[in-house]
Amino acid sequence: MDSRSIKRSHGERIKYKLVAVSHGNDIASLFELDPTTLQKTDSFVPRNSFVRLRHLCTNTWIQSTNVPIDIDEERPIRLMLGTCPTKEDKEAFAIVSVPVMEIRDLDFANDASAMLSTVVDQFSQGFISQNDRRFAIKLLEDVVFFVADVINSGQAVLDVVMTKANRERQKLMREQNILKQIFGILKAPFKDRGGGEGPLLRLEELADQKNSPYQYMFRLCYRVLRHSQEDYRKNQEHIAKQFGVMQSQIGYDILAEDTITALLHNNRKLLEKHITKTEVETFVSLVRKNREPRFLDYLSDLCVSNNVAIPVTQELICKCVLDPKNQDILIKTERRAPKDAPPGGGQGDYLGMDDYGDEDEVWLVWTDKTNERQEKSIRQLAQEARQGNAHDENVLTYYRYQLKLFARMCLDRQYLAIDEISKQLDVELIFLCMMDETLPFDLRASFCRLMLHAHVDRDPQELVTPVKFARLWTEIPTSITIKDYDSNMDDSRDNKKNRFSNTMAFMEEYLNLVLNDELPFHNEEKNKLTYEVVSLARHLIYFGFYSFFELLRLTRTLLGIIDCRPNPAYAGLLFHDDGSGKNVKRSIHGMGQIMSTMVLNRKQSIFGGAGARGAGLGAGLALDGQRGSKDSIDKMDLTVMDTKLKILEILQFILNVRLDYRISFLLSVFKKEFVDVYSMADADATTNMEHAEVPVNMEMTATINLQHIGEQAEAMFGVGKGNSILEVDDEGGRMFLRVLTHLTMHDYPPLVSGALQLLFRHFSQRQEVLHTFKQVQLLISAQDVENYKLIKADLDRLRTLVEKSELWVEKKNSGGGDGKKDKKEKEQGASEDATPKKEKQEKGNENYQKVKEILERLNKMCSSGVWKKQQRLLKNMGAHKVMLDLLQVSYDQSDVKMQEIIRYTHLFLQKFCTGNQENQTLLHKNLNLFLNPGLLEAETVQHIFCNNYQLCSEISESVLQHFIHCLATHGRHVQYLNFLHTIIKAEGKYVKKCQDMIMTELTNAGEDVVVFYNDKASFNVMLELMAESREGVGESSPLRYHISLVELLAACAEGKNVYTEIKCTSLLPLEDVVRVVTHEDCITEVKVAYVNFVNHCYVDTEVEMKEIYTSNHIWKLFEDFTVDMARVCNKREKRLSDPILEKYIINVVFDTIIAFFSSPFSENSTSLQTHHTIMTHLLQSSVRLLDCPWLQQQHRGQVETCIKTLAMTAKSRSISLPLDLEAQISTMLSSSALNSLSRSNPNYKSSSRSTRPIAPSNPWDYKNIIEKLQDIINTLEERLKPLVNAELSVLVDVLHQPELLFLEGTDARQRCESGGFISKLIQHTKALMSAEEKLCIKVLRTLQEMLIRTLDFDEKGISLRKVLLQNYLFPNKKNNLKNELADLGASGVEQERDWAAVAAVQCRLDREGGTKLFTDLVMSSKNDKIFQECIQLAICLLEGGNTEIQNSFYKLMMGDNKSEKFFKVLHDRMKEAQTDIKATVSVNVGEMTHKANEKDLETSGSAALVLPGTGSHPLLVQGQSIAPVTGASAIPVQPVAEEREVEMEMGPAVTIMKPILRFLQLLCENHNHDLQNFLRCQNNKANYNLVCETLQFLDIMCGSTTGGLGLLGLYINESNVHLITQTLETLTEYCQGPCQENQTCIVTHESNGIDIITALILNDISPLCRYRMEMVLQLKVRWSTCTYSVGCLR
Repeated sequence: MDSRSIKRSHGERIKYKLVAVSHGNDIASLFELDPTTLQKTDSFVPRNSFVRLRHLCTNTWIQSTNVPIDIDEERPIRLMLGTCPTKEDKEAFAIVSVPVMEIRDLDFANDASAMLSTVVDQFSQGFISQNDRRFAIKLLEDVVFFVADVINSGQAVLDVVMTKANRERQKLMREQNILKQIFGILKAPFKDRGGGEGPLLRLEELADQKNSPYQYMFRLCYRVLRHSQEDYRKNQEHIAKQFGVMQSQIGYDILAEDTITALLHNNRKLLEKHITKTEVETFVSLVRKNREPRFLDYLSDLCVSNNVAIPVTQELICKCVLDPKNQDILIKTERRAPKDAPPGGGQGDYLGMDDYGDEDEVWLVWTDKTNERQEKSIRQLAQEARQGNAHDENVLTYYRYQLKLFARMCLDRQYLAIDEISKQLDVELIFLCMMDETLPFDLRASFCRLMLHAHVDRDPQELVTPVKFARLWTEIPTSITIKDYDSNMDDSRDNKKNRFSNTMAFMEEYLNLVLNDELPFHNEEKNKLTYEVVSLARHLIYFGFYSFFELLRLTRTLLGIIDCRPNPAYAGLLFHDDGSGKNVKRSIHGMGQIMSTMVLNRKQSIFGGAGARGAGLGAGLALDGQRGSKDSIDKMDLTVMDTKLKILEILQFILNVRLDYRISFLLSVFKKEFVDVYSMADADATTNMEHAEVPVNMEMTATINLQHIGEQAEAMFGVGKGNSILEVDDEGGRMFLRVLTHLTMHDYPPLVSGALQLLFRHFSQRQEVLHTFKQVQLLISAQDVENYKLIKADLDRLRTLVEKSELWVEKKNSGGGDGKKDKKEKEQGASEDATPKKEKQEKGNENYQKVKEILERLNKMCSSGVWKKQQRLLKNMGAHKVMLDLLQVSYDQSDVKMQEIIRYTHLFLQKFCTGNQENQTLLHKNLNLFLNPGLLEAETVQHIFCNNYQLCSEISESVLQHFIHCLATHGRHVQYLNFLHTIIKAEGKYVKKCQDMIMTELTNAGEDVVVFYNDKASFNVMLELMAESREGVGESSPLRYHISLVELLAACAEGKNVYTEIKCTSLLPLEDVVRVVTHEDCITEVKVAYVNFVNHCYVDTEVEMKEIYTSNHIWKLFEDFTVDMARVCNKREKRLSDPILEKYIINVVFDTIIAFFSSPFSENSTSLQTHHTIMTHLLQSSVRLLDCPWLQQQHRGQVETCIKTLAMTAKSRSISLPLDLEAQISTMLSSSALNSLSRSNPNYKSSSRSTRPIAPSNPWDYKNIIEKLQDIINTLEERLKPLVNAELSVLVDVLHQPELLFLEGTDARQRCESGGFISKLIQHTKALMSAEEKLCIKVLRTLQEMLIRTLDFDEKGISLRKVLLQNYLFPNKKNNLKNELADLGASGVEQERDWAAVAAVQCRLDREGGTKLFTDLVMSSKNDKIFQECIQLAICLLEGGNTEIQNSFYKLMMGDNKSEKFFKVLHDRMKEAQTDIKATVSVNVGEMTHKANEKDLETSGSAALVLPGTGSHPLLVQGQSIAPVTGASAIPVQPVAEEREVEMEMGPAVTIMKPILRFLQLLCENHNHDLQNFLRCQNNKANYNLVCETLQFLDIMCGSTTGGLGLLGLYINESNVHLITQTLETLTEYCQGPCQENQTCIVTHESNGIDIITALILNDISPLCRYRMEMVLQLKVRWSTCTYSVGCLR
C-alpha cells in the first residue's frame, strides 16, 4: 500500500500502540515469539532468525507504522510500533544477538542516569548531604572514564584524554539522558530555593575554599560534556541547545569556556549560529579580568573551523579586539634604536645583509592588571624567561597567544584585521623577531605565521596557476631554456621579492641549517618553527615568488630534509666544483647529496683527487648511517607529519611547473619549425596573390619537421643523472622515489595519500604531457586575444573585489559602527559625523556596480560567438572559481543589490556549463554549495546535470532527497521538479536508477509533494484553475506545478520501467485521466501532460495494463483526439495558429495512437472490432491533417507512420474502411515509400554538397596553425604512446623491490624487505575508497599488474625500461644487468608465463593483506569502478589455480561472519544483471515472436524484417515492396556497424557479470570441494545460493523468459557470446570433481538447466553462425563439457 492509503487506513488497522510500563512484572508486557522458519512445536526459537510478535493480553500482532514519535525533531527518525488483529507476513522482526559489553554499557548508563537524577532533585530542594555529594563526585568520575573509554588507573580525572571516540557510549550519554541530568546539576544549585531563601551556591563564591568540592563537581560535569561531543555531530547539536547555561558560567574556572570552545571547534554550523557579539565581548572582558593566555586561545579557536576561516566570527572578533577601548589588553610591539650595545653580544650581525641589525631592537609595552605601564625588550624577556623568571615567561606566553590570535584573525585574507595588524607589526619588525636566535622557537614560529597571514597572504599576491592552458600565439618564444622559461614574469616577481627579500634569504638559510642537522626533526620546539618556515615557503612558492630555476634548487633542499639517509655534517672539506662543465653554481646544500653519493662509491669522478681521502671518511659515515636513520617512521609527531605534507604540496607545485615548462618547450619547438617553414609571415598573404600555390608546398615541407619535433619531445624526458636537468633531485629521480617510498610507510593517512599521488605522477610523466598538450588552447586571431585580455582583466578585478567583500558588502549595523570608520569618527569627534559614512556608502555602491558590470560582460561572452570556445577559455582562466567564491560571500538577506549580483553569478555558471561536460564535472565537484533551498541554486544544479549521462547515473541519493525535502518544506516550486526531470534522461538514454529513486522518494513524500486533484472537491479546484489559465498557465500557478509533476511521473515510467509503471498507475488511475482530458474546460497544456502520462504508464509499457484493453476509457480518449484534430484543421483554415495545440496533436496524440495500435498486447484485445467507427474517424482525421498546408516536412513522417499503423491494424483485423479512404491511403503509402528510398540512398546527401575551390590562405591564419598543431599532437601520440606504458610498468618493478632504493642495513630497508611497504600500501587503499576514488583505482590496477603482467613493448619501450630500471633500482650494477632484467620479465617477446613465480607473488600479496583488501572493498564500496577493479584483483590473485589463496579466502569468510555480507553483494549484482537483461531483451523478442507467430501477417503481404542483435527495437518494416521473410530466420547484416550498438546495449550491470563469474570459477578451480559447496550454501541466516543464481542468469541470457528455446539465435550475438561462454565455464567448474550436491542443485532447479544446455547444443544459432562460425563452435564445445559435468549425475 502506498503512503496515502496508510495514512487513510490508519484508524482501522492499528488497534493499540506500544508504551513503556513502570514494572517489569506487568503481565501486559508479555509477547510471544512466532518464528518464520519451520520449527517443531515448543522448541527454541533459533538465534539470528526473524520472528513475528504476538501480544498475549490483546491477542494482536505487532506492526511497524509510519507515525513518528520524535515529532519535534526536524527530521524524525523514530517510528511508532502498533499492534493489529491480523497477522501480516511482512511484519517480521529480526532477533539480533547483542554483545555482552553492550548490555553492560547500557546498564551502567541507565543506572548512572537514575542516580544523577536523584542528585538533581536534592539540589533542587536546596540541600545535599556530604556523603551524597561525595557519592555524586565519585559517580561523575566514573562517567568520565566510561565515556572516554579509558581504564581508571588512579590518574587525575580531569587530565584524561580521549584517544579514539567511542561513538556507542557517546550515544548512550544522550539517549539515556545523562547529558540532561548533567545540565540539571549545572543549573539547579544556582536557582532560588523555595521559601524565599537564596540559591544554594552563587557562581561568584565558587572560588572560596569551602566550595571547592562543588567546583570540582562542576568541572567534572563539563569534562563529561566535552568528551560526549568529541567528533560526534549529533551530540554537539544536542549540547549546543543549552548554550545559554554554559555561556553564563564562563570565567568561573569550572572549564565552561574550555567545553564551549571544544564544542564549537570545527563545527562551522554551530559556530556561526551561537557566536554573537555578546559572546565575543564576554571573552574579551575575561581576558581583561584574568590576563590568562588561554582566553586568547579560545578566541583564536573561534575564528576557524577545520583550518578554514569563518568570516562571520572573524569580523566580530576583529571589531571587538581591535576596538580602541580594548587596546589595554594587548601587548604593543615597538622598534627602537638600542641605547647601548645589544645584550647577548654581537647578535646583531647575524645576517650579513641586514643593515639595521645593529640599530633596532624590539620592545614590548603592556599595561598590567593594576593599570601600570610596563616595557621590556623582547630579548631581555626571553633571556630572563630562560633563566626561570616566571613573570617574564608569562608575558611571553601571553604575547605568543596574542600573535596566534592575530594570525587567525587575518587568516584567509580577512582585510578588517590585516589592514590594522599589518600597520602595527610591519614586515621588518616581524622579520627581526623571526630571525632572532635568542628568542624561543615557538615565539619565532608565531612571528613566522603572522608574517604569512598578515603580509604574504594578502592583496598584491595572487596564486599563480602553474599549468597554463590558454596561450597567446604571439607570446610563444622560438627557443627556451630553464633559465629564461619564465623570465617574462621577472619584473613583477622582482617587485614582489623586494619586500620579502630578507625573509626569503632567512628562509633558505634556515632550511639549509635544518638540512645539515644530524637529526633534523629531533627538537620538538624547533619542529614548530620548521613547520612555519616550510609553510611560509609553500605560500611564497604558490604565489610565484620563485622562478623555475630557483624552485629546482629549493626542492633539493626540501627533499634532503625529509630523505631518510644519514647526513654528513662535515661535508664542507671535500667540496670541489662539479667538473662536468655545467656552470650551475651549486650552493652548500648540494653537498649532502654529493657526500652520500660518494659514500656509496658511485660517481668518483666528481672528487678529482679526493677519492682516497673520501673513502676513509666514507667508511666512517656508513657506520653512522647504520646506527641511526635521520628520523624514524614510528615516532608520530603531528607537526613533523604536517611539515612533510607541506613539502609534498610544494613538490606537487614544482611538478606542475615542470609540466608547464615541458608544454612551453614543445610549443616553442613547434613555433620555431613553423616560422622556419612559413617565413613569409611578414609579407601578408593577401597582398601577394602569386603565393596562391603555397598550400601545396606547405604540405610537403610541413611533413619534414614532425620527425624532428618528435625526437625533441622524447629527448625532453632525459633519464639518469647526467642528462636530466628537470629531475627534482641530483640522483636522476632516485632520491625522490626513496623519499616517497619512505613517506608511504608512515602512519598518517594524508601523508601516505600525498606520497602515492606523487609516486604515480612520477611514473606517468609522458602520459601527463600528452594529456595536457592536447588541452592547450592556442589563441591566434585578434578577437581571441582581445577576449583573453578582457576576461583576464575582469577576473582579476572581480577576484580582488570578492576577496575584500567584507569592506564593501553592507551588513546590518551591529552596534553603532561599521568597524573601520568607527575609529575615524572617534578621532574626528562627532561634529563631522556624517561624512565618512556617506563616502563608505558611495564606495560600496560603486563596488556593487563594478561587480555587476563585470558579471554582465562575462555573461555576454558566454553566450556570444563560438560559445564552446569561450566556455573553454573561461574554464582555462579559472572564471568558475571566482564565481564560486562570490557565491560564498556572506551578506544580509535583505540586500537587494547583492541578490541581483548572486542572480547574475548563477546565470553565468548556468551558461558556463550548458552542453559542456568538462565544465559540468568541474562544477559538480562543488555540488554542496548549491544544495540549499534557493531556486537559483536548483536551476544551476539542473544545468550541471543536464544531458550528462555519467553524472546522472552516479548521482547520490542524498541529492535527490534534498530536493524532495525542499518540495515538502520550502513550497512546491517547479524548479525542484525540473531538476528531477533533468536527471531521468541524458544523452538519449534513460537512467533507470534515477527513475526508481525519484519514484520511491515521491511516494514516501506523500501528499505534501504529490498533488493530485482526483476527488470531487479538488477536481472542481482544478477546473477553476484551468479556467483561470485560458490565456496561458502562470509560472507560479499551482496548476503549473501539477502539470510538471504529471510530466515527471510520465518521464519516470518512460523507457519501459516495470517498477515505476506500476507505481504511477496506482497514483493516477486511468479514469481520472480521461475525466480530466475529456472535460470541455480542459486546456491544452494539461492535455499534453496527461495524455503523455497515459502513453508511458498505460500504453507503451513493459507489462500489460489490462484495464486499457477491457474498459472504455481509452476509446473516450481517442474520440477526444478526433475532436482536437478537427479543431487544428479548422483553426488553421481561419488563419489562427495555436502552436501548443499543434504540438499536442503532432507529438503527443500521434505517439499515443501509434503506441497503442502497434503494442503487442493490443492484438489479443477484442475491443477493436467494437469500436471500429472510432478507428475510422481517427484515420480520416489523420489523412485530413496530411493535406493541411502548414504541416512541416519533418512532422509529415509522424503522421504517415500513424496512418500506416492504423491501416495495417484495420487490415489485420478485417475492419472495412470506406473506399475513398482506402484509395487515399494506398496512394499515400506508395508515394512515401518511394520518398524514403530516395532519401536513404547513401549518395543522396553527398551529391548535394558541392565542392568549393580552396581559396589561397595566409599560412599564419588560425586554421592552418591549429591543423599543424593537431599533426604534432598525432605525432607525439605515435611516439610517446608506446613509452607511456613502459614508463608506468617500471613502477611495478619498484613496488616489487622497494628495498633496493635504500642503503643496506638501514631501518627502512629492513622494513621493505619484510613487506612493510606493500602491507602499508594495501592497508591504505581501503582508506582511499571514499575519499580519493581515482587514486584507489590506480593502486588496485597496479596491484593487479604486480600479479600478472604482460610486457609487450616495442624496441623503444624496452630500452626505456632498461634505462629506468638501471637508474632507479640497480645503479651500481653496470654489466651484469642483462640477466637481472630478464628476471623482471623485460624481454619483449611474451614468454610462457612462469606460474611458479606468479604464485609466489600471489602468496606474498595475500600475506600482506591482499585477499582481505578485496573482500573488504567488495563489501563496502558503493562505487562501480572500484568494485570492478576489486573483482579483477581477486581474479589476478586466484589466476593459475592458487589453492593457498582459495583457502585464505575461505578462512576469511568463515571467521567473523563476513560471508553473508560478501555473498549478498555478489547475489545482488547477479539479480541486478538479470533484471537488466530482462528489461532490455524480452521486449524485442516479444515483438518478434508475436509477428512471427501470426501467419496471417505473411498473407497480408507485409513482412517483419528482423535485424539480429540490434539492441533496441527491431526494424519492423511493413510494405508491399519486400518479399515475405519469416520471423525466426533473418537477413544477415554487416556485423561491424552493429557491434558498437550492441556493446552500448549491454549495460554496466551486465558487463560486470563476466569478471564476477570468472572469479567464482577460479574459486572452485582444482575441484575445491569446500568452496564449491560454500558457494551454494553458507549456513548463515540469509543464505545466497550463487550456483542457482548463475544458472538463472544463463537462463535469462538465453531468453527462456519468452518460453521459446527454439529462438536461441535471436538472443546470442557477438556481444554476449563471451559472457555465455564464461557462464558455462563457471557452471562446469561448480560441478567438476564431481561435486554431486551442485549437480543435483542444477538439474533440479526450476529453470530446467539441462534443457537449456541441450537446446544450445542441438539448435542452430542462426544469425551468429552466418558470419562467426568459430564462435559458435567454441560455444558448443563449452556446452558439451558443461552437460557432461552436470550429466555425470544422470
